Amino acid sequence: MNPTMASRAPMLSDRQGFDRRWFAPNLEAVYAPTRPDQVAVCLTEAVGRFGSAVKIASGRHCYENFVYNPTTRAVLDLSSLNQAGFDAEHGLFFVDAGCENWTAYRSLLNAYGKTLPAGSCYSVGAGGHISGGGYGLLSRLHGLTIDHLSAVDIAIWEHSYGRSRLLHVSADSHDADERDLFWAVCGAGGGNFGVIVRYYFASLPDAPSHATQWTLAWDWQAMNATAFRHFLDEYADLMQWLPENAFTLLKLNHRSHGQIGMVVQFASEAGISRVDHGSQVQVHLDAIEQRFASVAPTAPLRQPLGGHLGRMHTLPTTAEAQQLTYLEALQTLNGSGPNQCGKYKSAYMNKPFPPEQVDAIYHWLQVEPNDVSPGEMRQSLLQVDSYGGAINRVPSDATAVPQRQAIMKLQYQTYWSNSAPAGQADQFPYRQQEQAHLDWINGMYADVYRRYGGTPDPASDPDGVVAGCYYNYPDVVLGTHQDGGIDHALWLYFLDNYRIRSRNLVAVKQRWDPDNVFHHAQSLPVR
Repeated sequence: MNPTMASRAPMLSDRQGFDRRWFAPNLEAVYAPTRPDQVAVCLTEAVGRFGSAVKIASGRHCYENFVYNPTTRAVLDLSSLNQAGFDAEHGLFFVDAGCENWTAYRSLLNAYGKTLPAGSCYSVGAGGHISGGGYGLLSRLHGLTIDHLSAVDIAIWEHSYGRSRLLHVSADSHDADERDLFWAVCGAGGGNFGVIVRYYFASLPDAPSHATQWTLAWDWQAMNATAFRHFLDEYADLMQWLPENAFTLLKLNHRSHGQIGMVVQFASEAGISRVDHGSQVQVHLDAIEQRFASVAPTAPLRQPLGGHLGRMHTLPTTAEAQQLTYLEALQTLNGSGPNQCGKYKSAYMNKPFPPEQVDAIYHWLQVEPNDVSPGEMRQSLLQVDSYGGAINRVPSDATAVPQRQAIMKLQYQTYWSNSAPAGQADQFPYRQQEQAHLDWINGMYADVYRRYGGTPDPASDPDGVVAGCYYNYPDVVLGTHQDGGIDHALWLYFLDNYRIRSRNLVAVKQRWDPDNVFHHAQSLPVR
């Protein structure tokens, strides 16, 4: 690639993130490498022209405006690096950073019979998803995506020479600093150390042959505060009993949706027939149904369930459990949703919900904010994903992701749409709508974790219930460089791996990006 021809002028779509709240009005150049060896060339030119106003994108799904904001002048767009397969030179499977989940799944499954314990939102790019940890419906069985990672190609910035260089780093690198860098990108790689170009895996799980998916629903009308408390008690208890080949997504929808829903998936065990798989799973499904029957009767699902993971676009074709091939199961829950506005918050749970948390969740799921149209809260929810299993068998310092005792992972979500032109979603007359949703979700979160100071801070929790937040679900309300709260936010994401342990993320940042070329509102500090 000729360095003088490495960029192009931006189109309107280049300025817009997947979330319509995020827009880069001052974007001047887009670098779109088509081969891995072009990334360092592009990065050298981009930083040479625009300094630290260069941002990196793969799938554009970042929950905050770390890429698409007024300070961004150039974007290095990796979406054309979108292959997955087997790298003969290294003898490793690989997924390019610009590869979307759906492409990675299909390529690995169809060519090699392999899969990844990754997410179900089809258009999410591997670059951010894997570098932040990565998890999905097979994670109880196979762990986090990073638990299978063997190496990465990463374009780092050599501040002494004023240029970028592509490195291949792994846990077996001869250089200790490179081993530390590999450890850090296993959970904290997004926008902190360099541009991850390709992920490598020495081995990958065999894809299951079959998967059973089942959706349950309960009417809000049948769920008073007492029943809701019993319901969440049962769900937390289910986490202790659930087989590792099962994954559940509990969607605690706002009352205006009309229903609460739960999606259950059972992946088949190796070598088992479809018939035997169905017989084994039916026993578990019957037990799940009986468990919740004492709390509230189930009801037919009347509208699709939203939220991530596992967004639905249509109703299931049957109320019965569906016996599917693995590819069909991937397709069924393969949803990223429409481009609209959203806000997200997260929490890990090591233990069941305390009563005051349940009461706060119940209360806020009934609240209808001012300045929103009737029925607009139907897409707002708290999703509680099952966790644990193989994830819990990895030490907290083995990767940058420390939350290895959690049994549930929570994602608070609210969505809204309007007719705002690109880049004007937060301006009058749309600002009141946005603020209403932000006030609702931030108020709910602060109330649920009031005992711990308003966040799921394990340092303020002597009972060991909460375990911080997920870096892939960034939330600027936790703290930023600009508001002086960055240490609190990064503590919640990384706990002792942030500063306390001898191998820690701040030290790796100091070694590999002392000029802070790679930064955003919640990036790692240099000191």
